[in-house]
Amino acid sequence: MDDKTPVEKKPISRRRLIAYAWIGAAAIVIGELIFGTFAFLWPRRKGTKVETVFIVGKVTDFKVGEVIPFRKERTFILRTEGGFLAMSAICPHLRCIVNWNEVLKKFECPCHGVKFNRNGEVLEGPPPRPLDLYKLQIVAGNVVVDRVSPIERRKFESSQVIKI
Repeated sequence: MDDKTPVEKKPISRRRLIAYAWIGAAAIVIGELIFGTFAFLWPRRKGTKVETVFIVGKVTDFKVGEVIPFRKERTFILRTEGGFLAMSAICPHLRCIVNWNEVLKKFECPCHGVKFNRNGEVLEGPPPRPLDLYKLQIVAGNVVVDRVSPIERRKFESSQVIKI
C-alpha cells in the first residue's frame, strides 16, 4: 500500500454554506458601518482649488446697490455709491455658506437663520461678528479681490469701502 493516498475531501453542506454566506454578509455590513463612521468623523479635505486672487470684472460692470455672488470663490461683491466691498460668503458662526436674498435685501444663513444687512452686519442670530471682508483693489479699471487673509471686523465702517 502507498503512503501517499489522496485524502478524500468532504463536501460542504448547504447549511454550512449558508452560515458562511451570512457571516460574510455580516462582516461586510460591519466593515461599511465602521468605515462610514470614520469617514463621517474624519475632517474633510479642502475641495477644489480656488484662486486666492481673482478679477471679478470691470468697474463699469457693476450697478450701484447691486450685490453679486461669486459661488466658486465664496465671495459677494457689493457696489455702493462710494465704492466696493468684497465680503466672504462664509458665516462666522458655523462656517455655512450664506445667500443673498434679493427680495429682503439681506444675507441669510440657511444653517441657523441668521440675517445680515447688506453691509454684512448681524441683524439677528448667534454670529459673534459681521461677515469677513476681503482685500479689494481697482487695477486698470478691473475689480480685483484678494482672498488670502480675510479681514475680521466688529462693525461696518465707511472706511472699509474701497473708493473708485
